[in-house]
Amino acid sequence: MKLKAIAVMAAAAALSLAMAGSALASPLSAKSKPAPQVTGTRLQSALLPSSAFGAGFTVTGHLNTGKKLWSTKARLKPSSLSCRNFAMFIYVGGFGNTAGAVDGVNNPNPDFANYPNIVVAGDQAVLQFKTTQAAASFYNQAYAKYKQCSAFTETLDNLQLELTTSSLSTTTINKNKAFQLIQYADVAALPVASEYLSTAFVLSGTNVYTIDDVSGTNDPISASLLRTFINRVQALYKHH
Repeated sequence: MKLKAIAVMAAAAALSLAMAGSALASPLSAKSKPAPQVTGTRLQSALLPSSAFGAGFTVTGHLNTGKKLWSTKARLKPSSLSCRNFAMFIYVGGFGNTAGAVDGVNNPNPDFANYPNIVVAGDQAVLQFKTTQAAASFYNQAYAKYKQCSAFTETLDNLQLELTTSSLSTTTINKNKAFQLIQYADVAALPVASEYLSTAFVLSGTNVYTIDDVSGTNDPISASLLRTFINRVQALYKHH
């Protein structure tokens, strides 16, 4: 499954959510005692409210892996995906993760009078793996793929979009390994305004967390927002 909000705006124009589905996977079979795990529907319940992205934001789409844990057999690898498919969609299952969930959010009434200080859309996602090693492997592959995809062009709704990496830096969030990516979005048909896609990945235990937003500034994703997201999901495991 995959979902990603891609918004492109100039003056009063914005693109919104793009969605697609994937094939089903087999449930996870239990062998040795794994790290605490929850289902995709449970992960969905711990995602941030849309208001965390700003006043007036609404959920425009959501996906999760359902009420059963998924097979740890990877059907996808970041390295096997095109830059377009990896960078412009969020996959909630298929990377060998046992569960996943994602919400896309949108600002239906951005105040363009305050441009560039506006956010027009965003996403949040969490992928849960059976082991910390599997989670770290996916995180490292994601970083390598973004590093490789420093510039590419794609067509969305008959608009030619070019994404170019402005910065890719490693950091820590709550002592967890993380990286922040900022991409400049250039739309040939909308040359009036600049727009940036900011993305953060955090590796925490057996989970990989992602938040991104589309805005007029090249600001990284808020560390406070990421910490709140991680804490909400981690609270699901307290009774396991």
